[in-house]
Amino acid sequence: MVSIFSRKPGAAFSRPFILSTTALSAAVLLAGLAGCHQAVTDPKDPKFIVADTKTWSMTKAQLNDEIATVLKEQKQTPETIGPAKMPLLESNVLHMMVMKKLLLDRAAQLPLKDVDKDEAAALEQLKGHFPTEKDFTDRLQTAGITLDELKKQIHEEILIHKTLEIEAFKDAQPSDQEINAFYLSNKEKFNTPGKVRASRIVILMDDKTAPADKIAKKKAIDKAHARVAKGEDFGKVATEVSEDRYSAPKGGDIGYFQKGENEANFDDVAFSTKPGQVSPVFETPMGYQFLKVTDVHAGGVVSIAEAHDLITKYLTQTKQSQLEQAYTQKLLADSGVTFHLIGVDPTGTQGANTPGGAPTPAPAQPQDDAGAPAPSAPPAANDSTTPPPAPTPADNPPAK
Repeated sequence: MVSIFSRKPGAAFSRPFILSTTALSAAVLLAGLAGCHQAVTDPKDPKFIVADTKTWSMTKAQLNDEIATVLKEQKQTPETIGPAKMPLLESNVLHMMVMKKLLLDRAAQLPLKDVDKDEAAALEQLKGHFPTEKDFTDRLQTAGITLDELKKQIHEEILIHKTLEIEAFKDAQPSDQEINAFYLSNKEKFNTPGKVRASRIVILMDDKTAPADKIAKKKAIDKAHARVAKGEDFGKVATEVSEDRYSAPKGGDIGYFQKGENEANFDDVAFSTKPGQVSPVFETPMGYQFLKVTDVHAGGVVSIAEAHDLITKYLTQTKQSQLEQAYTQKLLADSGVTFHLIGVDPTGTQGANTPGGAPTPAPAQPQDDAGAPAPSAPPAANDSTTPPPAPTPADNPPAK
């Protein structure tokens, strides 16, 4: 079953909520009249009822609207998906529409607390991805969504999340015994390599550099090295002299890296220089450079105490995924929903995690200049009940 609801509202926004505002609002708010009977028998007719209970129904028109939104956001068309896979896409989207309605209906029956407070916090966190309020509103306009529509989506996401927390996630916290067992059976994942953090000053050069220019570049790097050797601040000299456009604005800092991530000669110098020391000038294919080692992580086996929080988070997410699947399956079974489209999988598991299957109806979200997603919708949960990758203690900043 595709898991779409369990991510905490206000978390880092990587993907939009699984269903669009306009189409899903129609599906939920205009879900038909109580006791409605199927009067249209052609499954292609917009009035054909694709799913219903004794109290509500959804039509093919509503399903078509949602599918059109999904395809638009994924920059796909029915032709690019292909006729063989469209029924699978229909099945997945319809199942998610039904599950969202059932969860919102269940939320309306529960005494959920702090909904307004959490809505406001989630909206502020989303706005925080953008430098100014204008950038935020501009991106809303680009995404084709109003602020009220966004607030409605956040509201629904919080209702669903709180419902799952109360009714499905009671036993999601792993025991110490489970944490210890996971650590012992995955020890190889907690063996970290040694890492170095360094800053460098570079004068660029390549195999086409003329001999005379090479001499001039050597003099330039030697002069910069002499300034640092006399006590001048390394970062200041790097900003003024280094020709590495990436690191120069940061005072030469290139972050953490491990052996094998850089050219061999560079690694030899970096891993033989002690923290706080400045290396001699050396030559690499990039040019003349020297570096200052600012930190060293020796690496080795991470203890269970150090890995405890990481393992707890992973096992909690895995359990939540499993509990959510069981909860939503029971909710669906108890609801009395009938699916009328031929080929619709009532469990929502058809095609899940199948390579080459129809696209998961959760399109990638446009991002702002800083890499943060645009606010086209609130966040979705993991899009699969497959547990997240086993944790590795990658808490050091990545090499640059």
